[in-house]
Amino acid sequence: MIKLAIAVPTRGRPHNLLRLANALKETCTVEYQLFARIDNDDTSSYMELENTTYLVGPRIFYAKSVNEIAHRALEDGFTHIAILGDDVLPETKGWDKTMIDSLSNLGVAYGSDGLEHLHGQDLPTHVVVPIEMYKRLGWIALPTLRHLFCDNVWRELGKMTNFIYHPQVKLSHLHRWNQKAPDDEIYQQANDKRKREQDKKAFETWKNGKGLQIAKKALSQQ
Repeated sequence: MIKLAIAVPTRGRPHNLLRLANALKETCTVEYQLFARIDNDDTSSYMELENTTYLVGPRIFYAKSVNEIAHRALEDGFTHIAILGDDVLPETKGWDKTMIDSLSNLGVAYGSDGLEHLHGQDLPTHVVVPIEMYKRLGWIALPTLRHLFCDNVWRELGKMTNFIYHPQVKLSHLHRWNQKAPDDEIYQQANDKRKREQDKKAFETWKNGKGLQIAKKALSQQ
């Protein structure tokens, strides 16, 4: 039976999480659970939400938070994991089933975030992957990353397996780039120039070194 874990690291944006939870209730058509990872110094403003489990711990930033949720999803018997930002608004009913159905045992499926004109349509900013991907790799967001370039890694993982773009699936990214969100402290911290360079270096080290080959071997095993 298909069970979808929806991984959403969030900080300082309870209003965004509420908007997302409401959108999931309206658009998801498979059994799902929203897993929101919040920092233990940022819990007071988050409210109880339907189909939502909070994972609380020290601040570990985006990539490690995604992996923490993926580990929980694997333990709890979920078959797939969707990785969304708290600033994403799913608009297409059945987006979850569309992407899951397009995947075989391994692969990366993604929809339209509305920002393809800025980053290109081959960059999977928000994805659905089989939990088997995490099981084989031991991660689904590259552990050496802090926040940025996770989507670059997902593109490489997709190229190794199945890389499926669904332009008709609207997972709108309500971002500062398109003036659909304020330029808050979270965006500023995530896109800090120095930290961006650190994440870029970590991605390039993985891609150009042994990391990519190790991942390819893990994903190619029968």
